[in-house]
Amino acid sequence: IDEMLDMLEGSLPNVAVGGHCNTPRDCPFFERCWPDDQNHVRHLYNAGPAKAGSLMEKGIHSIIDLPESGKLSDIVRRQKRALRGGRMIVEDGLAGALGEFEPPIGYLDFETVGRAVPLWDGVKPWEPVPAQFSYHEVAADGSIRHVEWLADGPGDPRPGIARALVEAIGPVDRVVTYASGFELGCIRRLGKAVSELSGQLDELETRIVDLLPVVRDHIYHPDFHGSFSLKPVLAALVPDLAYDDLRIGGGQLASIELSRLMLNGQHISSRVRRTLRRALLDYCKRDTMAMVALLRELRRIALAPANSSPR
Repeated sequence: IDEMLDMLEGSLPNVAVGGHCNTPRDCPFFERCWPDDQNHVRHLYNAGPAKAGSLMEKGIHSIIDLPESGKLSDIVRRQKRALRGGRMIVEDGLAGALGEFEPPIGYLDFETVGRAVPLWDGVKPWEPVPAQFSYHEVAADGSIRHVEWLADGPGDPRPGIARALVEAIGPVDRVVTYASGFELGCIRRLGKAVSELSGQLDELETRIVDLLPVVRDHIYHPDFHGSFSLKPVLAALVPDLAYDDLRIGGGQLASIELSRLMLNGQHISSRVRRTLRRALLDYCKRDTMAMVALLRELRRIALAPANSSPR
């Protein structure tokens, strides 16, 4: 305690930002200390604070100043071009890459519950258990069908969500996800848990396609800030479809609230349960509708006469 008091009486430390800011874990003052300039190396694609800190030690603070002689990936080179020109960069192959995303086509998103102490048979600690999904399906004529499912109560949600999922997915050749590893993991876990539906779930897995690589490999907008996650991509390309009007605006909070609804629902009022249930449904629905809107915007961009003009 004496040492702590001596420290508090001293002057503020003058420590430059760098790789230590997330070692051994992220510093809570990260956003306060690091520059927020979109050109700063902290926003370099696929580079965390350690890499950014290393570049800053070499005197490189801006992505634009990265030497051309360096081993830069195609994505980083595209990012650098976009920042230097202050405009969106679109590669010629975008239209071709969108070819496999023609309707009729589905769009799928899961929400999960992960607990330190597993609640259901065959579940590991912290294993994400699917307990909610949203599914949009766009027909060839452009009409849209939506199906959603949300667990109710503390029982094992896997049999119910697996049956609902199999019934919801129409006879489409492609089901779109964004960063498909998560959805594929959910489908595989459901197949193992609900053996009578494993064949249908295995078949569904073969129809999953990922929209993220199409964006990552063909387009860069300065407002991506080095990330190809769905929310920054939407904010840049489809700004009207934001999440700030929702009670739940992120996957981590959705998982916490989903767990609260399922496992502690008996301890909250019916009004709060209804509000929470509606908020969870709205969030998951927004995720799949966001993919519908994003794909529509990508098609527009690919067909635009000057597809690299500023937005």
